[in-house]
Amino acid sequence: MSRLANSVRNIKVGTIGLLVSYLCSFISRKVFVVYLSAEYLGLNGLFSNILSLLSLAELGVGSAICFSLYKPLAFKETYKIQALMQLYRKAYTIIGLAVLVVGLSFTPLLPYLLKDIPDISNLGLLYSLYVVNSACTYFLSYKRTILIADQKRYIDSLYYYSFQIIKNLLQIVVLIATRNYILFLAVMLVMTIIENLVISNKVNSIYPFLKDKGKKELSRDEKFQIKRNVFALTFHKIGSVLVNGTDNILLVKFVSLVSAGLYANYIMIQSAITGIISIIFSSITASVGNLSVEKESEGSKPVFDQLFFISSWIFGFSALCLLFLFNPFISLWLGSEYLFSPGVVFVIVLNFYLSNMLRPVRTFKDSLGLFWADRYKSLFESLINLGVSIFLAMYFGLIGVFIGTTVSNLATCFWIEPYVLYKQGFNKPLGSYYMTYFVYSLVFVVAGFITFGLLSLVELDNHLLDFLASMCICAIVPNLVFLIAFYRTSEFRNTILLFEKIMHHNKK
Repeated sequence: MSRLANSVRNIKVGTIGLLVSYLCSFISRKVFVVYLSAEYLGLNGLFSNILSLLSLAELGVGSAICFSLYKPLAFKETYKIQALMQLYRKAYTIIGLAVLVVGLSFTPLLPYLLKDIPDISNLGLLYSLYVVNSACTYFLSYKRTILIADQKRYIDSLYYYSFQIIKNLLQIVVLIATRNYILFLAVMLVMTIIENLVISNKVNSIYPFLKDKGKKELSRDEKFQIKRNVFALTFHKIGSVLVNGTDNILLVKFVSLVSAGLYANYIMIQSAITGIISIIFSSITASVGNLSVEKESEGSKPVFDQLFFISSWIFGFSALCLLFLFNPFISLWLGSEYLFSPGVVFVIVLNFYLSNMLRPVRTFKDSLGLFWADRYKSLFESLINLGVSIFLAMYFGLIGVFIGTTVSNLATCFWIEPYVLYKQGFNKPLGSYYMTYFVYSLVFVVAGFITFGLLSLVELDNHLLDFLASMCICAIVPNLVFLIAFYRTSEFRNTILLFEKIMHHNKK
């Protein structure tokens, strides 16, 4: 099957699954806030952030193994695939045990992470259920990686989203029937175990040679390359976790548990949009990796240019929708008491835009295995993020935490990651990237001002009608501005041709 066909199938299955899954998640969240409280939402966010810090134990092993699988899968080197997966299983067993032991040892420290102790019983038990759930994913889910590396993410998506939907429906029933948060988390744990057992058996049926128990060994050079990549990815992992996994912890410590609960709703909406778009990138990463082992990396530069254009349009449009519709949607969905101020929303959306405009760069860096050159970047990013966030949170509260993320991104990722890709991946000058970035961002800003101007004219008495009118404006105006700006460019014409190929493939 061609790379395009694999990517299209991955995107199609992933998108449908994600949409249905998030529909159930939004209903579950509504039931959650009705039958429990915002403090429980804050706990959810706090526990998730603590466990994301514990994911440091993974140290980038998964990404390194996934990259190492591209070549043997492309050339059907069964022995090497077996050796890599055996190494992966051993590493993830150790990591799962480390997460379990270290995670549970953090239980006595929970009260020190909270500015105010909530009136919620069994905090230690609730947290322990989260830790065990996280550890189970390491013990059982490592086999997913071969599906992803082999451009078969659609199989993983089918199982993952099916179980997510079932989990959300069961949790809704449990909340309505019992209002018991412990049972809510127990459902999560049981579904995680069952899901990973099922996907493991599915992988064994697709790749029966993985059931061979005979010990397989990699060469010394292959082990060295993996260790080198893992070492480099360790720094990336540390930086990523400290930047993305500490916001709720800082909010709980310096602002309040309730503020973390409110932020969880914004992140849920943002994650729904990011998740759909991420399917495109995660679905093509393996295809780009497969392309890079068959051609020189410079040969993939036109693919990058195309993806950068598509990303600027998609993320620009998405950012404007979030900026103008975040609060109206949450007000209708949960109520006005769950809203942040417009200034806070602006910074959250700015971080969304800055981070996601780097998606094409990160996709190609990962696919080309460029982990070593910017290995220390994430450490500097995390130090800047934590330092600025803590300092500003003490003086400005909520918004200071999010501004810290903005500053750290601009000071590191914004220029280091493109530099590495262009210098070591494409062997091209970096100036063209920033010129293109400036043009795309300028069109995004113009679209934002025009959209804001039109939205200011909408003043209806009915909140639902007002939201629907605003949604129509956000759906039409930014896309119209992007179309006027780019319809004469080669990137736009190539994108139309690409979608025609996709539609042609879907009809087969």
